[in-house]
Amino acid sequence: MSLPFDSGEEYIEQQFSELVVSQEEVTAVTFEECTFTNCNFSETQFKRCIFRDCHFENCDLTLLDVDYSRFQRCKFAECKLIGVNWAKAGRIQWIEFHSCNLSYSTFMELDLSKAVLTNYLAKEATFAETNLTDANCTHTDFLDGRFIHTNLTRADFRGAKNYAIAAAENTLKQTKFSLPEAIALLDGLDIILENPTS
Repeated sequence: MSLPFDSGEEYIEQQFSELVVSQEEVTAVTFEECTFTNCNFSETQFKRCIFRDCHFENCDLTLLDVDYSRFQRCKFAECKLIGVNWAKAGRIQWIEFHSCNLSYSTFMELDLSKAVLTNYLAKEATFAETNLTDANCTHTDFLDGRFIHTNLTRADFRGAKNYAIAAAENTLKQTKFSLPEAIALLDGLDIILENPTS
């Protein structure tokens, strides 16, 4: 099939809607202030591409390959981003995910400080050696997700659920949690917790 993007080209303030670019390879393309709506990029490889100030809405990006691509100030709303290895990206700066499905994704060794990850599903997502300083993770479902040596300084987890964050293995400084979900932070500690007698 003929691709809608030419390698090495730059697209500025373009609006793309209903595109189907599945299992294809897009190389060295720059997108600046572009909007993608109802597009299907599942299993597509974006190699050495640049996305700057772009907005994705209701797109299918399942198993997207972001090999050495850069994402700067991009927003994803109601998108499927299942199984994406974001650690392969060249750079991620100030990214936002709103009501997305990020299950089985990997964010290993990334700087996601001030990132917005709200109201989304992150089943079995991996945050290892990740910097989530000042990140907004409110109202997100982290079912079976993994936090390993993650910096959660001033991160906001209010309203989030199903997270398993080992306090001794991650950095928790002024991190915001809400009850009753915050009780999960006691898991793994050598303590005995009892209900008060009536």
